[in-house]
Amino acid sequence: MLDWIPTQVVEVLQSVPFRILILIVLALVVRGVLARMITSAFRRAADSRPYLSLGSKPDVRRAQRLKALGSMVRSVTSVLVFVIFASIILAELGFNITGLLTGTTIVAATVAFGMQNVIKDLVAGVSMLIEDQLGVGDYVDLEEASGTVERVGLRTTTVRDDNGNVWYVRNGEVTRVGNFSQGGTARPVPTDQQVLPVRLVEPADEQQRGPADGEI
Repeated sequence: MLDWIPTQVVEVLQSVPFRILILIVLALVVRGVLARMITSAFRRAADSRPYLSLGSKPDVRRAQRLKALGSMVRSVTSVLVFVIFASIILAELGFNITGLLTGTTIVAATVAFGMQNVIKDLVAGVSMLIEDQLGVGDYVDLEEASGTVERVGLRTTTVRDDNGNVWYVRNGEVTRVGNFSQGGTARPVPTDQQVLPVRLVEPADEQQRGPADGEI
């Protein structure tokens, strides 16, 4: 079938470098198609009804969750595509895939053991986002810190307390979440020393002003 094609062209098409180039291009195409499909799926998921929240707008909460989860899914998909096509390319180069997979499994297990805290944070962060436990603008009690949520990431959650201090709480260390902004729960009012003087001065100001003209 290829008699009409010059011999040099046939040799190039059948060469290992050309096949590797085709595999690289195919990997990029597959990655791009999957990324578009994932993005489209998360956009459709945005039509779902969000939880009732007083602290942040539902659209903002939904967009935040979808952005974080979509980014994570795209990253995992990209890694899987890279691993699959890298294995095929190594096979084209004549490497023993079975031995490489065994060695890669051992290395992956070692890395996973050393990064178990990071993995724990990521899993907890994904769970918090999927279950919509908190969102930007919510007033929460994370046991480690209490205040207004400023950012929800896959590894950490940023909270600003009533004194203006910013706390970075690892998601894996959060054992419970008290959200005062969901379900119509009122935010707790702090009774610090800055509020008490105002309440004590108000009656004194009324006494200094004296009775109104109509009351004499």
